[in-house]
Amino acid sequence: MKKLIPIYIFCILLSSMLTGCWNRREIDTLAIVQALGIDRAEDDQVSFSAQILKPSQVKASEKGGTGVWVVTSTGETVFDAIRNAALKTDRKLFFPHNKVIILSEETAKAGITPLLDFLRRDNEPRRLAYVFIARGKAKDILVGEHEQEKIPGKAIETLAKTSVITSHLPKRDLKDLLETLGSKTSSSVVPGIKIQKKIENGTSKEVVVLDDTAIFKKDKLIGWFDHTETRGLLWVLGEIKSGIIVVKSPKEETKNVSLEIIKTSTQLKPEITEGKLTITVQVKEEGNLAEQMSEVDLTKPDTFAELEKRQTTVIKEEIQATLTKSQAWGVDIFKFGEEFHRKYPQEWPKLEKNWDEEFPKVEVNLEVVARLSRVGISTTPMKPEESNK
Repeated sequence: MKKLIPIYIFCILLSSMLTGCWNRREIDTLAIVQALGIDRAEDDQVSFSAQILKPSQVKASEKGGTGVWVVTSTGETVFDAIRNAALKTDRKLFFPHNKVIILSEETAKAGITPLLDFLRRDNEPRRLAYVFIARGKAKDILVGEHEQEKIPGKAIETLAKTSVITSHLPKRDLKDLLETLGSKTSSSVVPGIKIQKKIENGTSKEVVVLDDTAIFKKDKLIGWFDHTETRGLLWVLGEIKSGIIVVKSPKEETKNVSLEIIKTSTQLKPEITEGKLTITVQVKEEGNLAEQMSEVDLTKPDTFAELEKRQTTVIKEEIQATLTKSQAWGVDIFKFGEEFHRKYPQEWPKLEKNWDEEFPKVEVNLEVVARLSRVGISTTPMKPEESNK
C-alpha cells in the first residue's frame, strides 16, 4: 500500500494540471461569420458588413430564405466597426469560419492596405478566405442571391473554386493578396464580383456573378482587365488549369472550333545585356479538339497542323494584349521583378529602386508552342443526313 501512495500523489498532481477548455465559447453565444464586406461610409468612416449564419434556420431555408443574416455597422476603423456590430446583434462576431472577403470598388480606389490590417493582425480571420473586389458596394454582394446555394457566402466560395475551369479570372485568397502587397515591385490582381439583375417568372432577382479582374498599383485599384486580358496574364503566371480556345475552322472560316486546354507550363527567362532588360516567356500548351461547328474533317494532318498554328496565335495575342496594357499602366502584375531579382541578385538593388521606370522598358519575347493530342470518341464531323436518321 505504501508503494502505491506516490502513484496516487502523482495522479492527483497531474489531474490538477488538466484545467479543461478554460476559454471555450459555446456556439449559441457566437455569430458565425460566413462572408464579410468593407465599404466606405460618410465622414470617411468604414462600413463593415458581416454575413452571419443562422444554424437553426439553415435546414428550414431549403423551403425559402437563405439561413443567413447580414448585419452592417460603421466605425472609425474596421475593428471599431466590428465592435459596433454588438449594438445590433447579441452575439460576438466569430471569424474562423469566414470564407469570403469583399472590398468595394470605391474602397479599392482609395487604398486597401489600412483596411486589411485587422484581418492580417488578428488571429481569428482566415488567411485562406477568398478576396473579391465588388462593382458597387460590398454589402450588396452579401445580400445577393444564388441559384444553387442557400448560403451566399458558400456560393461565392464555390464560384472562386470553379472559376479555374475557364481561366478567365485569377483565384486569390487573403494570404496571396498580403504577400503581393508586401512586395516592392509586384502589383496585385483580384477577381471582380457584381450583382446581376435577373427576371424569372415575372419576379426580379439580384444574382451574384463573377466579373472582370481588378488591377492594382501598390494598394490602389487603377483599372480592370476583361476575361481575354486576364487569361493573357494567367498564361504568363503559369496559372492556366483549363479553358476553351475558340478558333475559326480551316476551309470553313465562318465556323468555329473549340480547343480544350488540357496541360500548360510557363518559364520566364530574364536577361540583362549591356544594361538592357529582356525577358523571354516560354509557354507550352497541350489541348484537345473538343468541338467543331463545321463539316470539314479536321483530323487530317494539314488541318490539324493549321489548328495548332491558330491556337498558338490566339495564345500569343492574349499575352501581348496584357503585356501592352500592363506596361502602359506601369504595373508589374507578372512578377518580372522577382525573376530578375532571383537571377541577378547583385544588380537587383539598383533596379529595385527604379522598377516603376524600368518595368515599362523591359523587352518581352514570346515563345509559344501549342499541340493538339486527342479528338474525342468521334473522329469525323456529323453530317446533316446523319442527324436525320
